[in-house]
Amino acid sequence: DRLNSERWGIDNPSNTLSCDEGILFQYTLKHFLLLNNAMRHHSFFYFILVAGEICLCQSFFATTTLVSRLLRTTSLAISSSTSKGISSYLPSDTYNSLPKDGEVVYLHTMIRSMDLQATMNFFEAIGLRETRRKESESGRFTLVFMASVSGAPEIEITYNWDPEVFAEPSRSMGHLAYGVDDIYALCDSLQAKGITILRPPRDGRMAFIKSPDGISVELLQKGAPLEPREPWASMSNTGSW
Repeated sequence: DRLNSERWGIDNPSNTLSCDEGILFQYTLKHFLLLNNAMRHHSFFYFILVAGEICLCQSFFATTTLVSRLLRTTSLAISSSTSKGISSYLPSDTYNSLPKDGEVVYLHTMIRSMDLQATMNFFEAIGLRETRRKESESGRFTLVFMASVSGAPEIEITYNWDPEVFAEPSRSMGHLAYGVDDIYALCDSLQAKGITILRPPRDGRMAFIKSPDGISVELLQKGAPLEPREPWASMSNTGSW
């Protein structure tokens, strides 16, 4: 790749680095690369690419801009290094240690459950895992939080210990949505666990299922749609979602 204004927002680099500036920059870059060595490999390769572009840069302004970008990328990599996955952007304690930066941050969606274990089994089949829970003896309820990985936005499953029966969810509550690596493989796995694929992935891109409590969940293929494949290509819809 090459340094250009579209990628980095730098126009017409001109002023060359002084000797002292160059030494200071090399020292800084060296230590950031050493730090990143302990992180995930794909992040390390990205840093190597950035380093290569910096070496080609002759402008002090451009260099400091790239170092600033390097700092921001390193900070993000450090914050997510303990929780793999591109969906992670929250700390492990969610909102408690979030900085006050003027931005609103999406945290979770709360859904209710009549049978906690059945609801958890459903979301585990999709690929979510329990991240934390809270039991309240006085309130007689359990809260279970689940997410794709620690640090990703969560669903909060609220289970009241006293039995209750829910009405059919209103259409104003649309659906939850998750991106998946292989929509065919996941739908095969869900079917094997007794979960009905209400809207089959005929187009290799989208499917719908429902939780035991009637919550509609959309599954979307990451990247380009997969080639149509049987039995999905000719499978009809079932019910509503």
